[in-house]
Amino acid sequence: MPRVNPSAEVLVVAAAALSVCAASLTGFGLRRQRYRGWLWWVAALWLTTLGACVAALSSTPAAQAAADLLLMQWPIVTLLGLRRFHARPVLPGDERVDLTLLAAASTLALAGAARGGPLAPWIGSACALVLHLYAAIVLLRGPSSGDAAPLQALAAALALAAFAPLLAMAPGATPAAPLALRAAAAALGSVVMAFAAFTLVCERTERQLRDSRRRLRALANLDALTQVPNRRHFHDLATLALRTDPPGSAVLMLLDVDHFKRINDHLGHASGDKALTIVSASMIEHLRAQDVAGRQGGDEFALLLRRADVDAAMSVAARIVAEVQCRAAHARLPRLTLSFGVVRVAADERLPDAMRRADQAMYEAKRQGRGCAVAADGDEAHPVFGESQRLGLLGA
Repeated sequence: MPRVNPSAEVLVVAAAALSVCAASLTGFGLRRQRYRGWLWWVAALWLTTLGACVAALSSTPAAQAAADLLLMQWPIVTLLGLRRFHARPVLPGDERVDLTLLAAASTLALAGAARGGPLAPWIGSACALVLHLYAAIVLLRGPSSGDAAPLQALAAALALAAFAPLLAMAPGATPAAPLALRAAAAALGSVVMAFAAFTLVCERTERQLRDSRRRLRALANLDALTQVPNRRHFHDLATLALRTDPPGSAVLMLLDVDHFKRINDHLGHASGDKALTIVSASMIEHLRAQDVAGRQGGDEFALLLRRADVDAAMSVAARIVAEVQCRAAHARLPRLTLSFGVVRVAADERLPDAMRRADQAMYEAKRQGRGCAVAADGDEAHPVFGESQRLGLLGA
């Protein structure tokens, strides 16, 4: 039987392996979101596949020179894709340096192939070794966390592939052996490169999904206009606070904007929205980090002051009103007054029961002329209202 050239066998196997990796990465990208850099990775694999095919199909000097160039490019083109994949520079160096080095190596390899002789294959191999080691060093000096593991694995594969042609120095090696071994090394490196690409894309997609879920949770829990917890989230936060704090140590306040409908009717809903944002910002300005604020709907807000008493709550209400009126004046809105209902949450009282008592106190504040705060004792069926405390400018 005729003896089969072992270099040809290696090239055929390398071309098959490269085509499988290139097709897998191409299909993976077509089925998922394609990030910047993906096209460069796909191009690197398909060009390398083409180089192995050219080397396997023809042994003419021109074909071997073309295959040499096609096999030489994949470390640099892969590196360029990685630079584009990351929105912020995380790899040292610059792509202009990468391209310059690739152009210089390609020119030197072409010059060696044109000159011919037994050293021609080794000139191309030496140029490829430099490109592989350069890309490996850049990747090893990249990020130390996050995407470090796949980049370091790819760097190790590049470093090993760089020295593959040295195996051709074994006794009995044919002149074409360096190119065949480079194709085999590129095939093995392409497996690692495809794995690194899959890992980078999947990890970024997972991070984006986690960020999206966090944003969705925030949007679901916050009132879009005032950026304070909405009714449901306030109820959850306040209930948790009442459960963990000493019994009877919290004060609940309900407040709303007096004559808010007039603002919407006479000045428009944009002014009404501005008034609500002023109220919410003023509340946050004068609350402690441990206190809980929320919008109940319309122009009504709720505040839970933890480890506080009614006198402290009245002082907080006065400061909020002063802040509201100052901000309203700067925003060229008419004077804003607020009505407050204040209750101490009893030791065995549920939040909805305390909310109803605070609501009774707030409507008593409106009955007494608005622009004031009224504290309530007793239960919902028999409330005992304290003397109202005027807040800021007189209500209308």
